[in-house]
Amino acid sequence: MEMPKMTLTDSFKITVLICYLLNELGALTEYQITKILTLDQAVNHFDLTEAFGILENKNLASFVERKGERFYEINAAGRTIAAEAGSVPASLRDKSLSEGKRILTEIELKKTVSWKVQKRDEKGYDFKIKLLNEFGGPDLMEICLYSPSLEGAKDIERRFLDRPLDIVMKIMTMFTTDMRKM
Repeated sequence: MEMPKMTLTDSFKITVLICYLLNELGALTEYQITKILTLDQAVNHFDLTEAFGILENKNLASFVERKGERFYEINAAGRTIAAEAGSVPASLRDKSLSEGKRILTEIELKKTVSWKVQKRDEKGYDFKIKLLNEFGGPDLMEICLYSPSLEGAKDIERRFLDRPLDIVMKIMTMFTTDMRKM
């Protein structure tokens, strides 16, 4: 039996959850926070907008500019509010933190790896992974996996995104280690 989805509608508790995420994950953009908290409709946009207003009006986070983006960075007042995270249901708090970690990992990964699902000219789909050169040179490697259906290609993508760093490290190790010595 599937558990019913939990929705948080109390703007102050949403603000507590935002402070908790900022305390645990570090500085986040409004877009990142919105993406984390609207997962599975845990929070609706109207209530989230109110929570951002509370966050700003109560000065619970400071704004920092990094590479042209505006980030919320928790301050001492926000850390005090983050300590109230026990007032937010644990399942929602844990799921939000997990989604936040996944989003931040994906952002970091996109600096060195790109991936996409692409339709072939003939039948089928490809899931392509490129290992990028961090120094701006040519790509290090490109891997293409075929799937006869879009659903299959999306499944390959989901599996890749579940453990992207492990997969990339295993591929790199496979080609850079003398397997005879293992």
